[in-house]
Amino acid sequence: MARVLILGGGFGGLAAATELRSTLPSSDEIVVVSASDRFFMGFAKLWDLAGVRPLDRGTRSLDALGHRAIRFVHAEVTAIDPGSVTVSTTSGDFSGDALLVALGTVPSPHHLELIAGRGHNLYDAAELPAMHAAMESVTSGRVLVAILGTPFKCPPAPYEAALVVVDRLRQRGVRDDVAVDVVTPQPMTLPAAGPVASRVLAGYLADQGIGLLPGRVVSSVEGEPPTLRVRAGEEQLDCSVLLVVPADKAPPVVEASPLTGPSGFIEPDRTTLRTSYRGVYAVGDCTMVPTATAQLPKAGVLAATEGRVAALNIAADLYGGEGAVFDGHGMCFLEVPGRRVAILEGSFFAEPKPDIHLTDPSEANFERKQAYERGLLAEWLD
Repeated sequence: MARVLILGGGFGGLAAATELRSTLPSSDEIVVVSASDRFFMGFAKLWDLAGVRPLDRGTRSLDALGHRAIRFVHAEVTAIDPGSVTVSTTSGDFSGDALLVALGTVPSPHHLELIAGRGHNLYDAAELPAMHAAMESVTSGRVLVAILGTPFKCPPAPYEAALVVVDRLRQRGVRDDVAVDVVTPQPMTLPAAGPVASRVLAGYLADQGIGLLPGRVVSSVEGEPPTLRVRAGEEQLDCSVLLVVPADKAPPVVEASPLTGPSGFIEPDRTTLRTSYRGVYAVGDCTMVPTATAQLPKAGVLAATEGRVAALNIAADLYGGEGAVFDGHGMCFLEVPGRRVAILEGSFFAEPKPDIHLTDPSEANFERKQAYERGLLAEWLD
């Protein structure tokens, strides 16, 4: 009997666990270890913020894995020994025949310290009530969405958030009195997708009167209401409400492990997701996967695809067979006002640069996004 350890209960871990359960003999044990006992898709936070649907309606308990003959351990991973395929957790040590690391990322402590209660972490579900309150009370000034560094999860999300803010201000009848801007250290909105898609997204922002301030690195956040200073203090940006996107880093337990590469993330083979350790794989946001011009975006849709590929390769390691290859093809949803969605899709591994196309936004694509969520929740946890 084989045992496969999966660290992380997000997109990559759940996709891998489900694939392995359908592939491996029923006598094999699949163990998912996660510090959180809940799962929801990241875009569900924006649906909550926009008033489309409360977050809890898209949230599921990881205890449901037990109904699929997958063991769930609600615990924090405290150490990873890839050489012996052993992990330590707050619920004890576990050894396996194969290991998949899908632990995601954590926000940069420096960036959390930078905002120090003067802004809201846009990606933190626990801050949704405070963000709702801020959106309901602001009547003048500026709402600023500030990307503080890279990499960060779901590259379109900060811009979607700005569009959500505009829509809510318009509903409240105060749009003309409140400016909305996005500040980013990047030279364009979506560098991983290229200049064409970036220009289209910038056009969506301009159509809604949202200011785009690229190439700005925030060096300090001071005062109340907050004032942001851009690097070297040449520019000041005042705002009434500050929504921030911290850069992401690998969790400390990953950083402390032998798996971490020079990038600060795990750097597996980009087509198989194998690490340099026998039987050990890594997928999702805790990895750095290079493309021709940058790195693979940190996005749940891509993590799920990687998880399935890694699972098939683990099964091939254990029982033989050809395994699977991740070809760098992916897609993500870009939501605009009016419950319409554009879709970014293509090959991130294309040469000499990623070949990504952006569709026009449509209500049909919004329904496709909803169906995507329903389908995976049903497959993994319902």
